[in-house]
Amino acid sequence: MLYRLDSEKGEGIELSKEFNIKGYPTFVMLNDKGQTIDRWIGYSKEYLLTTMESAMIDLTPIPEKMSRFETDPNFNDALVLGRYSRSLTEYADAVKYYRVAQKLNEDANKSYLYEIFDSVADGVSKEIFTFDEAQAAADAVLASANSDADDKYGVARKMTALARKEEKLALVAPYLEAGIKATKGSEDPDDAKAYATLMADYSLYVSGDSDEAIKYKKETMPEGWLENPGNLNSFCWWCFENKVNLEEAEELSRKSVKLAEAGKQKAMYLDTLAEICNARGKHYEAVEFMKIAVSEDPDNDNYKKQLERFEKLVASEN
Repeated sequence: MLYRLDSEKGEGIELSKEFNIKGYPTFVMLNDKGQTIDRWIGYSKEYLLTTMESAMIDLTPIPEKMSRFETDPNFNDALVLGRYSRSLTEYADAVKYYRVAQKLNEDANKSYLYEIFDSVADGVSKEIFTFDEAQAAADAVLASANSDADDKYGVARKMTALARKEEKLALVAPYLEAGIKATKGSEDPDDAKAYATLMADYSLYVSGDSDEAIKYKKETMPEGWLENPGNLNSFCWWCFENKVNLEEAEELSRKSVKLAEAGKQKAMYLDTLAEICNARGKHYEAVEFMKIAVSEDPDNDNYKKQLERFEKLVASEN
């Protein structure tokens, strides 16, 4: 029986705390005693079906699987415990389990190198792993004959994000090129979008062509995005983060604020607009927009800190 909950509303709030939900969507498989049998994060139809098939192999609770793994590890326990740990952001454990799954895997057409990389890459921000370890895991994925277009796209995106944070963008070219090659010319709409996304990154960080990057970024946006406040804000934040196209971004950000619902949504988009104005040297306007954001979402302490930051910038000009 499937039971869907909104983790930000009603009983979902407390249940999300009880089950330590870290991201959406998270699936938790329980038995009739409320014990967790399996747990994973992320969704696609194919992934759901294959994961459910794996989960149904053994309906024993997670603690029993963990105990059994320590004395007599088997492939399915390693796989289940890997995705269980991954969903809890316990990245070191996830990597440990996935590596055992990779070792015990008997399917010549399947690899778990991407799952290892995924957990290592996410663990870098928590200082569990290093950038060099993520790079080694990424190289292993690209070297595997079992890596598909989704794997190479994921590696390219995550390595680009890590390299940007670590200020090592000179290293991203081979990952972007592998992802671009894997998705180029595909008739699959998802692959076409992935290709445009990677080309936007390549244009920004490798070839240094911001106009080309903006063109590809717009290709990734959904139909009707210019009338959708959330999509507008997403595009404008991308422009702000990459310090490109800020004039148009300010115009579109103002539009997103007008279209937004009052309250938290409007406050979020006002924050984006304030950042863009500030980046364009319009510090006074940034202050005014943040004042409105605070009034729209008074419980958000981050907006108050933002307002204080912009006010200090204005004060330093006087």
